[in-house]
Amino acid sequence: MRDLLAENGSVYVHLDWHVGHYVKVMMDEVFGQENFRNEIVWHYGGNAVPSKFFPRKHDTILFYAKSEHTELYLDRVLEPYSELTLKRYNHIDKDGKRYKISALRNGKQEIVYAKEGRLSDSVWNIPVPRVKAEVMDYTTQKPEALLKRVILASSDPGDIVADFFCGSGTTLAVAEKLGRRWIGSDLSKFAIQVTRKRLLDIHNSKDLLDEKGKKKYEKPARPFELWNIGNYETVYWQEREDEYLAFMLKLYQTQPLTGFRYLHGRKGERAVHIGPLNAPVTMEEVEKVVIECRANNFNKADVLGWEWSYEVNELAKELAKKNGVDLRLVQIPSVNEIKSSLVGFDLQLLKVPDQIVEKELSKYVKFPEVAYLELETGVIGNEATSKITDFQLSPTAELAEIASKVKDSRELIDYWAIDWDYKGDTFHNQWQSFRVKKNPKVEYEARHKYEEAGECQIMTKVVDVFGNDTNKVLKVRIK
Repeated sequence: MRDLLAENGSVYVHLDWHVGHYVKVMMDEVFGQENFRNEIVWHYGGNAVPSKFFPRKHDTILFYAKSEHTELYLDRVLEPYSELTLKRYNHIDKDGKRYKISALRNGKQEIVYAKEGRLSDSVWNIPVPRVKAEVMDYTTQKPEALLKRVILASSDPGDIVADFFCGSGTTLAVAEKLGRRWIGSDLSKFAIQVTRKRLLDIHNSKDLLDEKGKKKYEKPARPFELWNIGNYETVYWQEREDEYLAFMLKLYQTQPLTGFRYLHGRKGERAVHIGPLNAPVTMEEVEKVVIECRANNFNKADVLGWEWSYEVNELAKELAKKNGVDLRLVQIPSVNEIKSSLVGFDLQLLKVPDQIVEKELSKYVKFPEVAYLELETGVIGNEATSKITDFQLSPTAELAEIASKVKDSRELIDYWAIDWDYKGDTFHNQWQSFRVKKNPKVEYEARHKYEEAGECQIMTKVVDVFGNDTNKVLKVRIK
C-alpha cells in the first residue's frame, strides 16, 4: 500500500476499539513512527446506557503521512465558532464579516476581524447519519461530513481518493461531490450494489458545499466502471482441476462420483455437474449432462456454473424436462464471496481444511438457483425496445419472508442495466433503472436508438433484492 501512495499522500485508518491499537503498531512499521501525524477521536454521541461500562461514543482514526512532503489544508476544514467567541466578535460589517473592537494602550481602538472559523483539532464531534436522504441502511456507514473533512484536508480537486473497504460508498460519493477522482473496492457484493446505486442516484443527495444542507447536489455521477477483479485463485485452480472439483463438491456438500464423464457428484437424489472455471455453461454442455443422467437412471440434476450462455435458462430446463430430468441451474458464488467468509483462514481456498468447509464455510456461502428472466424485445426501424415481462426467483427462506408483500414478481428486481451492443467481453452500462426509497420499483421497459444497421447483441444484467445477478443476451437486427 505504501508504494502505491503518492509522495505527498495521506492515509486515514478507521477501526473500532477492538483492534485499533494492534493496527497502530503495524502502521508504524509500514509508514514509520515519524510519519504518524494524529490520533483523531471521532465522537458521535448517542443514547445507549450500558450498565457495566462507560457508554462507548467514539472511534479512533489513525492519520499517517507518506512523507514530509504531505500537506494538510487546515484552512479548508474550519469549524464554527462557539457562542462565547461569537459574543466577543459582536460586530458585523456591510459584507457580513464579524469583528470586534479592541482598545490599545495608547487609547486608540483597533478593529479585529474573526477568521471564517476556528481550526479543527484532533477531536471531531460529528454525529452518525440520521437524515433519510443519507442513510443507506448499511450497518458500518460513516457520515458524509466525516469524509468531507478528511478529503478536503488532505487532497486537491482532481486527486485520487481510494477506499479499499468502501462499504456503503460514503467515501466515493463524497469524493465525487468534491471533484476528486476515486477508486473503491469491497469483497461484499451487497456493498458494491449499495455503492453503485448510491452513485447513480447521487444527483438526488445533498450538496456538501451547501452549509445549510438543504440544497441537492443535482449533478449526475461521472462515468465509472465496475470490475470484478482479484480472483487470483482461479489461475491456481486451472492447474489443479481435480482439486478444484473436489473443493466445489465439498462446498456444495456433495458426495463425489467416479466413472462418469459429466457427472461429478451426487447430492441426495440429484446428480451434480460443476461448470467450467473461465467459460459459460452452454446448451451443449447441459445436453451432455442430461444424456448421462438418463443413461444412469438419474432423473434429477443440478448444474453449477459461474457464468451462463444466454439461451441456457429456459431452453435447458425444457430440454431436460423432455428427457425426464428435473434440472436446476445453480449459481456458484463469486470467489470474493467465498473469500469474505474465510476471515482467519488460508485464502488459498483449496488448502482450507475439510472440517472448516463443512462446519464453517457452508453456513455462509449460498448457492442460489438462477432466476427465471423473460425479456420481450422489438425493433422498429433503428429503435429497439427491451421489456422485462417476467422475473421469478426460486423459493428460499428469505423469499418466503417477503412473498406476501410482493404483488408482481418483478418487484424483486433491485437494479437492472442494459448494454445495447454487447461484444462478448466487457459489459458497458448504457441504461439502468434501480429502486430508491421514494420509489421501490424499477422501470420495466427501455428504449434505444442505433446509429448503424446490422446485427447486435443486447445484454441485460438484473440484480435481485438479495444481491444475486441474472444475465441474459439476445440478438436483434437493426435495419
